[in-house]
Amino acid sequence: APANPDQAGPEGQEEAPPPPIIINKYADEQLRSVAKRMHERLKLYKEKVVDQYASSPEITPPVTPLLQKDEYARVIEERARQAEEERIKKEEADKKKKEEQEKKKKEAEQKKKEEEEKRLEEEKKVKVPLKTRIIAAWYLRCYYFAVRSLINIGGLPEPVTLFEIVFQMANFFIGVFVFSSLIGQMRDVIGAATAAQTHFRASMDGCVAYMNTYTIPKLVQNRVRTWYNYTWDSQGMLDESELLDKMPLVMRTAIAVDINLATFQKIALFQGCDQQMLVDMLLRLKSIIYLPGDFVVKKGDIGKEMYIIKSGAVQVVGGPDNSIVFVTLKAGCVFGEISLLQSAKDGGNRRTANVKAYGFANLFVLEKKDLFDILVHYPESQKVLAKKGRQLMKSKAATGAQAKEEKQKGLALFGQKPPTPKLLRAFANLRKSGLLEKLKKGPEEDR
Repeated sequence: APANPDQAGPEGQEEAPPPPIIINKYADEQLRSVAKRMHERLKLYKEKVVDQYASSPEITPPVTPLLQKDEYARVIEERARQAEEERIKKEEADKKKKEEQEKKKKEAEQKKKEEEEKRLEEEKKVKVPLKTRIIAAWYLRCYYFAVRSLINIGGLPEPVTLFEIVFQMANFFIGVFVFSSLIGQMRDVIGAATAAQTHFRASMDGCVAYMNTYTIPKLVQNRVRTWYNYTWDSQGMLDESELLDKMPLVMRTAIAVDINLATFQKIALFQGCDQQMLVDMLLRLKSIIYLPGDFVVKKGDIGKEMYIIKSGAVQVVGGPDNSIVFVTLKAGCVFGEISLLQSAKDGGNRRTANVKAYGFANLFVLEKKDLFDILVHYPESQKVLAKKGRQLMKSKAATGAQAKEEKQKGLALFGQKPPTPKLLRAFANLRKSGLLEKLKKGPEEDR
């Protein structure tokens, strides 16, 4: 309808609206677009109010549903019914939980009761009868008296109860253990103190067993036993070099110098030699013990050693049965040095006399090889020893010539020995040829 009825046409028809006034075409299009979108938005909002589940391009808060008055009672009843159902469910759940707890408690009590019954049954099974316990107590008491008698312990109050018997037996065994430990310690101490003597006895017994196995004559066995006993009594060991070899060189040198250097300095052969050379020689010495009557060297043997008498004495002997004693050498004397210093040329290294021990003799031995190894480092001392060696050879030759001359002079006093008669020489020749024996056998065979 027209906004103003007075403006209607004469025939009652509506007049056409005036054309819009367009100031700016672009602005007009924009306004129309905005108006169109507002109409669309308004239409959408109206639909949203009517239908709450209608979709919207924008996120909007949920619309509170509008219910009719006749539905309010139904909703209230429904909600009350739901609350009652939830309460009933909760009560049922609590009741079920309580029943489960009571069931678990009953099961635990039942299990505990069964275990207690089982334990009582086992105790009944293990329980020893009275007769058996009495026999065990008697046996334990008898065993106690047997142990006490074996250990020889007395003067203690008699145990009465089973605990006292067991306690006393424990004390006995502990005492025996401690006593045996002390005895073992004493045995170890004594064994350590006599270890060297035990080694000596074992060595001697082994040597005697060896000689018995090969049936060595008793005379030789007695001499071997004598050597063992004297060596042990004089040195306290069989081989002193075995002890010294385990020591450092400095200690060995100090011991050798303290024991033997004074003896070496008294030897005329080594006077004027380097002191360090003497110390080196001391380290090469070997100790040997000779029994009474043992020959140290024999005349004609090849000389490879020089001997220094440490203790005891030796005799230079000669004659048909070595019964003539030329000289007796005592501690500090040296012999064999001529054969050691001279070479093999012209028999210079041959022994010139028999030397045997007069009683027990302890000698130091220096080998020719060791002496030459030492002299390589001491050329001046080598010259001194070579000079003394030549002097000894000259004096020995002069002494031999003088003895030969004295022997000839002694023969001159008694005159020349007369020649053997021809008859005796012929008889001796017949005897040597065996003709005399044949002549003797001839008449016997004829008979």
